[in-house]
Amino acid sequence: MLPDAVRLTTGELIASDLTLWTAGVTVSPLAGQAGIAVDERGRIITDTTLRSVSHPEILPIGDAAAIRMPFGVLHGTCQSGIPTAAYTADALARRLRGKTVRAFRFGYFHQPVSLGRKDAVIQFTNADDTPRRWYLKGRAAVAYKEMVSASPVPTYKLSKHVTMQAQLSNGGRATRALA
Repeated sequence: MLPDAVRLTTGELIASDLTLWTAGVTVSPLAGQAGIAVDERGRIITDTTLRSVSHPEILPIGDAAAIRMPFGVLHGTCQSGIPTAAYTADALARRLRGKTVRAFRFGYFHQPVSLGRKDAVIQFTNADDTPRRWYLKGRAAVAYKEMVSASPVPTYKLSKHVTMQAQLSNGGRATRALA
């Protein structure tokens, strides 16, 4: 990356006034090195109740886990990380009390993209993460993203007193095949 261009591995320069670089999420190789079953990206492979398939005592969450839904593997973002953490805590408590744990179900609701502090785009999606027609942009998207980003702490504080879900969608028909 250069201030006014991108240099390719071939040496070619591509002029650019603005470059948006999204590198993605990388996972520590520690789990694979420890002999835990991982996918090609190094994420711990889980069963339908989010336990490691090779070491059921391990409960991976968020971007460390390869969580398969009927529509594919969840990508590691806070959008799936927060619900997997809440589900895993509840599942662990159920197991410790000798109760049955139902399969984890998750469906996407939107894909937010911040474009600096004053601009954003929110693409609303189907449960399988395919785009819907509706989206927000500009200040409306910034306000929406700020509301969503600020919601976990007050939501979890409130959840001590009121039973509530940590996710907007369990995926409906898109996730029924595993449940």
